[in-house]
Amino acid sequence: LRSRGAKIDPMGCLGAVAASECKVYEYLLKTPACNQTRESIYEFVKRSEGFRLADSDKLNVINWRPSSAADAYAVLSCLSC
Repeated sequence: LRSRGAKIDPMGCLGAVAASECKVYEYLLKTPACNQTRESIYEFVKRSEGFRLADSDKLNVINWRPSSAADAYAVLSCLSC
């Protein structure tokens, strides 16, 4: 696992899951998405139903988690390109 780039093991996953899963977890810890809950994601999906976004677009917004209207506009305008 360490030879593939994972440096920390906060979940105790040194053999229970693939190394790539630990690397994804480490990456997400450094992003705004690190403190989201299932409830906040479900709420976003429910509130965004009226905007007719594709599932992949919703996932991009969830992962990037814009913190202002300007950030949200930047994400959504890029998605429509």
